[in-house]
Amino acid sequence: MLTKKNALSILKVLFPIAVLLLVIYQSKKELTDLSFKRTLYIINGIERYDLFILVLLGLLAVSAMSFYDFVLKRTLRLNIPNWKVFRVSFIANSFNNVLGFGGLAGVGLRTMLYKEHTSDVKRLVAGIAWLTSSALLGLSVFSILTFARVLPVGEITGEKPWLWAVIAGVALIVPVALIAAWINNKKARTEDGEAKLRHPIFSYIGASFAEWFAAAVVMYYSLHVMGIHADVRHVFGVFAIAAIGGIISLVPGGFGSFDLLFLLGMQNMGFPQEAVVTSIVIYRIVYSFIPFVFGLFFAAGDLTENTLKRLESNPKMAPAVETTNVLLVLQRGILIRVLYGSLSLLVFVSGVVVLASVALPIDRETVIPHIPRPALLAFNALSLSAALILLILPIELYKRTKRSYSMAVAALVGGFVFSFLKGMNISAIFILPVVIVVLVLLKRQFIREQASYTLGQMIFAAALFIIALFNYNLIAGFIWDKMNRLLRHDYFVHNNSHITYATMTAIIVVPLFFLLFTVFYHKRLKPIGEEADPERLKTFLAEQGGNALSHLGFLGDKRFYFSSDGKALLLFGQISRRLVVLGDPSGQKDSFPLVIEEFLNEAHKQGLSVMFYQIEREDMALYHDFGYNFFKLGEEALVDMEAFTLSGKKKAGLRAINNKFDREGYTFHVGEPPFSSEFMAKLKDISDEWLGPKKEKGFSLGFFDRDYLEQAPIAYVKDTEGEIIAFANLMPMYQEGEISVDLMRYRKNAPNGIMDALFIRLFLWAQEKGYTTFNMGMAPLSNVGTAFTSFWSERIAAVIFNNVRYMYSFSGLRAFKEKYKPEWRGKYLAYRKNRSLSVTMFLVTRLIGKTKKRRR
Repeated sequence: MLTKKNALSILKVLFPIAVLLLVIYQSKKELTDLSFKRTLYIINGIERYDLFILVLLGLLAVSAMSFYDFVLKRTLRLNIPNWKVFRVSFIANSFNNVLGFGGLAGVGLRTMLYKEHTSDVKRLVAGIAWLTSSALLGLSVFSILTFARVLPVGEITGEKPWLWAVIAGVALIVPVALIAAWINNKKARTEDGEAKLRHPIFSYIGASFAEWFAAAVVMYYSLHVMGIHADVRHVFGVFAIAAIGGIISLVPGGFGSFDLLFLLGMQNMGFPQEAVVTSIVIYRIVYSFIPFVFGLFFAAGDLTENTLKRLESNPKMAPAVETTNVLLVLQRGILIRVLYGSLSLLVFVSGVVVLASVALPIDRETVIPHIPRPALLAFNALSLSAALILLILPIELYKRTKRSYSMAVAALVGGFVFSFLKGMNISAIFILPVVIVVLVLLKRQFIREQASYTLGQMIFAAALFIIALFNYNLIAGFIWDKMNRLLRHDYFVHNNSHITYATMTAIIVVPLFFLLFTVFYHKRLKPIGEEADPERLKTFLAEQGGNALSHLGFLGDKRFYFSSDGKALLLFGQISRRLVVLGDPSGQKDSFPLVIEEFLNEAHKQGLSVMFYQIEREDMALYHDFGYNFFKLGEEALVDMEAFTLSGKKKAGLRAINNKFDREGYTFHVGEPPFSSEFMAKLKDISDEWLGPKKEKGFSLGFFDRDYLEQAPIAYVKDTEGEIIAFANLMPMYQEGEISVDLMRYRKNAPNGIMDALFIRLFLWAQEKGYTTFNMGMAPLSNVGTAFTSFWSERIAAVIFNNVRYMYSFSGLRAFKEKYKPEWRGKYLAYRKNRSLSVTMFLVTRLIGKTKKRRR
C-alpha cells in the first residue's frame, strides 16, 4: 500500500527528473542554432589575463561561503583551527556546487569532519542544519530587492509573470526566519538570562548574501569577458531569478534549470545567444568545476578512508558513535564513494578538456619556437591518445587499482607535456597539473592490484573510445571546413590528413598503452595464500582442529590461506576471476571472522570475487555479515553409530546383505599407512577399471593419488581367492567421534550389493573403534528446487549442477543412503549478492569437473 511517506519519497525523486526533462526539452528549442564547436573555440581564445581573473573570482566566490562555517564555529564554540574550518567549508561547498542533493553533500561532509571537535553531536547536527537552511536567506534578500525595484527583472517576469509568485515566496523567507529565530532564542534562555544556543540569524543572512553576491559577480565578469556590457543591476536581477529556479528544481547543482532561466533573461534583454551560452559555460567552469578540483585537493587530506576511521576511533566520539552509529557509518560509506566517484569524474573531465584542445586550432603565438611541423603534429596526435586514455580510465579508477593510478598519472603527465609542446592552452597551464597533484596525494588509497570487468563495462569502454574519436574528427573536421580561411594566419588549423594521422596514432597507441601496463602489473601480481603443504596441514589440524572437508587439503589441488594469528585456515581454488573456498574455515572458531575478513580483503585488492562452497548452516550468520546470499546445495547424511544396528524387522534387507557377504567368503580389512607399492598398484587398477572412460573429479571430491591415500587408513574387501575387489579410503573429520569415507571404488565383476556390504562393515568397524557418527557424505541438491514455490534461480542452478555428471545420480544417492536412517544436515553455497547464482554454479561445476594434478 502506498503511504504518504512513500509517496513523498517517490515525489522527491520524480520531481527533479521531470524538471530536468523539461529543461532538456526547452533547451533543445532555445539552442537549436547554437554551435558547440564554435563555443569551444571562443573559450579557447580567452585572454590569459581575463582567464586568471575569472579563476580567481570563482575561487574567491566559493571561499566566501566559509563565512557560514565561521558563524557555526562561533555559535557552537568549537575549538577548530581556522585553516581547518576554511578547508572543510571549501570541500563541502565545492562538492555541493556540483553534486547538490539539496545540500546533503555539505551536511554529511561537515558532520564527518567537525564531529571530532565536539562530544555533543546532536548540537552539531542542529547547527549544521541551521547553516544549510540559511542558503536561501541571501536569495530572499535579492528577492526583496527585486520587489523594491532595486534589481530590475521585468525582462524575464514580463514573459513569465508566474515567476512573481515564486519571488514573493522566496522574499518571505527572511521575515519568517527572523520570527522563527526570535522564538527559538526566547525558548533557549535559561533562568539566569543567558541563551543555551541562540540562532545567529543576522550572521547567516550576511553570509548568505555574501555567497550569492560573489556568485553574481563571477557571472557578471563572465559576461564582460564575452563582450556583454549589461547594467549590473539587470544582470544581478536575472541571476537571482535563475538561482531561485535552480534551487527549487532540486536538480543537483541547479544544472540546466539555472542555465536556461539565465539564458532566457539575458536573451530578452537583447544579448546574443551564443555569447550568453559561452558566458554560462565559463561561469560553470570557474565557479563549479575548478573549485571542485581544489575541493578534491583538500579532500585528499581530510576525506580519505583512514582519516574518517581515525575520527571515529577518537575517544571523544565514543558516545556519539554509540548513539548515531548507523547514520555515521552510512555517511562515511557514501562520502568515500563520493570522493572516488568525484576523482573519476575529474579525470574524465580532464580527458574532455584535452580532447577539446586537440580538436581546436593551435595559436601560433603559444607554440615553442623552432619546433618543426612534423613534431607539432606528433605532439598533437599523442595528446589525442592521452585524452582518450583519460576518458576510458575512470571506470577502473573508481575501483582504486594501482594500475589505473599509474596509467592516469602517466596519461595526465603526457597530456600536459604534449599539450605544452604543441601550444599552451588552459588544460596545460592549469587543470592537468592540479589533477596530477590530487592523484599523487591520494596515491595511498589505490590499494587494489587489479579489478574485474563485466562484459557491459568493456563494451561501454570500447563505445566511449569510438564516440570520443568520432567527436574529435567531427569538431576538427568542422573547423577545417568552415574556419580555415578565417584562422590560418594566426593559427595552425588541422587539415584532414592531420586529423587522420592523429586518429590512426591513437588507435595504435591507446591499446598498446593499456597492454604494456597490464603485462607489467600482471607480472608483479602475487597469488593469494600459499601452495599446498601436507606437512604444515597435518601439524595445523593436529593443533587447531578441522572440519568434514579439511582432509581434502591433502589432495594438493587447493591453495592454503592462514589467518594472521595462525589459528584458522581456508582451502580454496580459483576458476576465472572467482576464488572458491571449500567449506567453512578449519581451526579455532574464534578466528573464523578474522581469516574470512583478511581473505576477502586480499581478494578485493586483486579484483577477485569469493564464494564459499559447502558451508554449514550454523555458520551462515557469519557469512551474512560479510554480504553473502545462500543457495542450498544439498544435504549430507550422518549416521548415529550408537543407534545403528542390524537387528529388527526393518533391517532385514541389510542383515541379508551382510550374511551373504559372510556366506560367500568375502572378508573385510582396514589397512594403516604406509602402504606398499604392490598394494597401491592393485587399488589403482581397481580405480581405473571403475572410472572407465570417465575423468576424475576434484576440489570437493577426492581422486586417486598415492600421497593423498597415504594420509589415512584404507578399508578394502577381498574375495575367496584373496584378491581385492573393492576399497574405500577413510576420511578423518578432525572432530571428536566422527569419521567418513571419500573414494569408494570396486571392480566391474564385484557382486551386487558390494557398496552396502562395504558401508555395513565400515559402520561395524567404526562402532568397535568408538566413533559416534559416520558421515556418509552429501547428496547434492536433494530436496532443492523441487517445491512449486522454489525460486527460479534455484531451479536453474539445480539444472546446471545436475549436469555435472557426478559418479552417481543425485536421486539415487539419497535413496541409497536413506536406508541407513541418517540425520540429514544441509550444505550451502555462500555467494556475493551482486553475482549471478547461475554463473556461480557453472563456475563451481567447472572447478570440480577439472582433471586435477597434484602440484609438487
